[in-house]
This record gives sequence, C-alpha cells and structure tokens, in this order.
Amino acid sequence: MTKGAAQSKATAKRSWVRTPPPEQTLSTEDWVRLAREVLISEGIVAVKIDRLAKLAGVTRGGFYWRFQSRDELLDALIADWRDRNTTPMLQVLRSGAAPKDRMRGLAELYIEGRGFSEAYDSAVRAWAALSPPIAEIVRAVDGIRLEALEELFRDVGFDADEAMIRARITYFHQVGYYAIGMQETAAERWALVDRYTDVLFANLLK
Repeated sequence: MTKGAAQSKATAKRSWVRTPPPEQTLSTEDWVRLAREVLISEGIVAVKIDRLAKLAGVTRGGFYWRFQSRDELLDALIADWRDRNTTPMLQVLRSGAAPKDRMRGLAELYIEGRGFSEAYDSAVRAWAALSPPIAEIVRAVDGIRLEALEELFRDVGFDADEAMIRARITYFHQVGYYAIGMQETAAERWALVDRYTDVLFANLLK
C-alpha cells in the first residue's frame, strides 16, 4: 500500500460516523413501552428481544441500537415502574394540602388509574417473586411509599407508632385489593373513600 493510500484510509476511518440501521425508528422510550406492555400481559419471561422486535416490526438490530443487552432493557423497565407508579403518589402525599385532600388525591390515583397502574404493580411483584434483585428494589419502593403515608398520618396528629400502623393498614389494604382481584366499579369505590378516611383518621379531622 502506498503512503498516500494509507493516509486516505486513515482519514476515512477517522471521519466514519455510526448511523442508525435503516429500519430503526423506535426510541428508547418506545422499547420500554413495549417491554412494559408485554410484562403486564404475559409476564417477565415473555420480555425477550425477539418478541419485542417482532411486535415492533423491526429486526434485532433496532434493539441493539438502543440497548446493549436485555439486562439493560430490564434495568430501564424497573426504573420506569418505580417512576410511573411512585412519583405521582409522593407528589400527592407531600403536596402540603390538607390531610383529607391528600387522602382523596391518593384515592384518585388508585381508583381512576391516573398516575398509578395496578396491573403494572402486580406484574412487577410477580417478577420480583422470580428475581431476588427485583424483589429488593420492590421492598425499597414499598418503604418509600410507606414513609410518605406515615408522614400523612403524623400530620393528622398521630404519634410515630400509630402513624406507622395506619400507613401499613392503608398500603397493605391497597396492595391486597388488586392482588385478590376485587371487582368494584369506580363509583362503588368512591362511595367508600370518605368512610375509609374517617376510620383511618379516627375522626380527628371532623
């Protein structure tokens, strides 16, 4: 190879820029959305690269443009769950509004499904039963949610122990509600919200 040819090759190598595969149209968020939908409908064992690519109508190459591996996608998926199903709850519970208003705001998240997906929570808990690292993340998120509820009950006027117990009753009741598949309309659930609040607040905020 001549000196000039070698220099031309080196220049070409330095100027090469990676471009997306021709069929790449999905964003990182699109892949996470697909993974979330499959997790909810079919469980974690179905969240596979080939399965997602087929649903998206692209090849595996499209996936690897966004993620290095399935594990990296799963990391993004659990982070998505943590944000989607917890951040709105914390915003409501730590809003600074009156305690009863915060409780109604929490009820709205659960009943109307705005800012909280029972199906997503159930799917992640099923995943946690198969994966100790995911179970650890779920326990940590449960702790964060419970602490926010404890703050609410302390604001009502309960001491630390009573606030902890009432927070657990509230939270475990909700987890149990969707875990056993209760079938009630939104109207039926809303009809009980004030009664639940009165019982949990021990009528301290009449």
